Amino acid sequence: MQTLNLKKLARSFHYAFRGVIHLLTDQQNARIHASAAIFVGILAYLLDISRIEAAVLFIAIVMVFAMEIINTAIEKICDLVDEKDNEVIRKIKDGMAGSVLIAATIAAVVALLIFLPHIKNLF
Repeated sequence: MQTLNLKKLARSFHYAFRGVIHLLTDQQNARIHASAAIFVGILAYLLDISRIEAAVLFIAIVMVFAMEIINTAIEKICDLVDEKDNEVIRKIKDGMAGSVLIAATIAAVVALLIFLPHIKNLF
């Protein structure tokens, strides 16, 4: 059984946080997603949604960020492989961008399904 290597664990967290910071500073779409997530969080608090609804929203938001991180990583790898106009790489990048779009669309639908009844109850 291996012992816990705290230095290695700390380094792993450092790299992970650095990746998230890079994502937010380098990728415009990630900043848009982060702004939307903050807005959703504030709205969830103001509308006093249930814990289950909050959990579902959180999962949807995390799904978008996870796809954005994967998309960014694959784009960077593709750029290393070939910076020129390459049809295969274009299809890979388009597919990854599409996966982020799908995740964001699903997250928006989830938010609407959760928030609309609460908003309707205000009127």
